[in-house]
Amino acid sequence: MGGGSLALFLSLSLGQQASATTLVSNLPPTTTSLPDGGTVSSNTWGGSSFTTGSGSYGYTLNSVTLRFAQITSATPPNNLFVRLYNDNSGNPGSEITSFTFTNPGSITTTTANNIFTLTTPQTLAANTTFWLVAGSGSGQYVWALTDSVNQTGEPGWSIGNNSARFSPNGGGSWTPYIANAFQFSVNGTVNTSPPPPTNIPEPGSVVALLGLGGLGLASRLKKLSTRA
Repeated sequence: MGGGSLALFLSLSLGQQASATTLVSNLPPTTTSLPDGGTVSSNTWGGSSFTTGSGSYGYTLNSVTLRFAQITSATPPNNLFVRLYNDNSGNPGSEITSFTFTNPGSITTTTANNIFTLTTPQTLAANTTFWLVAGSGSGQYVWALTDSVNQTGEPGWSIGNNSARFSPNGGGSWTPYIANAFQFSVNGTVNTSPPPPTNIPEPGSVVALLGLGGLGLASRLKKLSTRA
């Protein structure tokens, strides 16, 4: 493979990587008449659902952004958590433990958007409902609510209407809030192709093969010169 061919191969490979985007969101400028949010604490948890689109190869989740404010003094990385749950008949079901979110360094007492990043990006299946659940080991927070159904995002994605839920017993049971949904966004990529075939060598392997071919040619020429 010549230099031009190798460069083309690398270009095509990189071209298959989609850039990160907002998959679905109801964050401002979505308006709401609700001045406060739902309390998140050690016993009281909050949750809202979202449903993925029908992308042929699914999606990759990188992070979520939740609109939070801190009520009592605490260190967010040590006690506040965001988790992903599956759906159980219109309520959060069980936690999907492979999704581990890293908290922002701090959360202010003023309501603001806070990014929770996955330690390792994970795949989300198409046409599937998931729940974002937030709670706290200690300290209190407010997760902003909205009474609007307005949202933006990729085709087919949606935030569940009337999906705001709270649990008064740390996830033991769930009750609807008198609101449409908590405010959040889901951020990641639309998978545009399946994983590359395993029989295509990596660029480094191609270079190694070229190097081995050169050594073999040199060895053959040496033998021919010895015979002469």
